[in-house]
Amino acid sequence: PKEEYQLGRSMWVHASAYSAYDPGCGNRTATGTLVRHGEIAVDPAVIPLGTRVYIPGYGEAVAEDIGSSIRGNKIDVAFDSLEEVMQFGRQEIEIFILDQY
Repeated sequence: PKEEYQLGRSMWVHASAYSAYDPGCGNRTATGTLVRHGEIAVDPAVIPLGTRVYIPGYGEAVAEDIGSSIRGNKIDVAFDSLEEVMQFGRQEIEIFILDQY
């Protein structure tokens, strides 16, 4: 049975970072929006596309992308530059589900 999210629910995720400037990355997400600060790639079985989340130190983001290596409790956080991607690196962080579609 799939677990239902509640408003304000938190979850721990393995977070990595990406941008449209990464080799092999396009500038569009799976939902057709631009890769930019404020969107994340998710496993839609865990965090449905369209879900708004709050990431401490980053701000609000919307699940608008998917990735072949994003499975389970993993997210890929979008940034506007490679420098920001390198600064973020990989982290284990707690995120907060604001609402779910």
